[in-house]
Amino acid sequence: MVKPSHPKLHQLEDEDFIGFWEEDGMGILFFHRPKEELIEKLVEQYELEVYDKQVIPYKEWNENRFPQPIKVGNLTIAPVWVEGNWDLVFDPSVVFGEGQHPTTAMMLELSWELYTKFDKPKHVLDIGCGSGILTLFWAKLGANVTAVDLNPLCIKVTEHNLELNGLRNQAELKQGNILDLLPIKAELVLGNLYRLLLLKLFENEHFWQAKYYLLSGFSLDMEKELLEKISTLPLEMVIRRTSQNWVCWLVKKLS
Repeated sequence: MVKPSHPKLHQLEDEDFIGFWEEDGMGILFFHRPKEELIEKLVEQYELEVYDKQVIPYKEWNENRFPQPIKVGNLTIAPVWVEGNWDLVFDPSVVFGEGQHPTTAMMLELSWELYTKFDKPKHVLDIGCGSGILTLFWAKLGANVTAVDLNPLCIKVTEHNLELNGLRNQAELKQGNILDLLPIKAELVLGNLYRLLLLKLFENEHFWQAKYYLLSGFSLDMEKELLEKISTLPLEMVIRRTSQNWVCWLVKKLS
């Protein structure tokens, strides 16, 4: 972990470099194996300060949720290293979105229910795309997706996963703060986000331009505050689902 950041840390040329994650004023460099000499060189070159170093086996990453093939509706999604005949493959790298966290699983399940039971949106906005698994899913269903993330590493991983599946031409990738990028035209907005960002988005009139909103990333304890925030808006709760103390909503905007 290093501070402060430097733009060139995103383009390191090293065979073991995975990527650079930036958040809350901190930066994390990821490598396949220890790189002590390279780290020392970077610290000196860019005047960085090292806060911590850790060696973590990949199977222990993401709260021990090791990516496995999953089935959503009639589509099967699998990590690239699992042999088989899959509808979609993805490399989760080291970013959020391996498909097995309760919030991601519910987002995928309700995406399929929306598509098969309610509507088939052709323009989708994926806020906080992470590894791009929701972007991949909707692109596979035929939608044109705008995928947004604050973190450049997430955009890089999402682009790679789209290319793996031959879906790159069905997505537009935007790196930046969604609050600065709105409005973005879409019929469906996907937001598996933390509570504070959802609260800010709920206050933004440009956020409420779509027909459907699929929202998660918050717990049962957080839900009341979010419901109060949207209580005066013309919205219908189409589906509310819970899993392991997490909540997911499918909301429809009333005309």
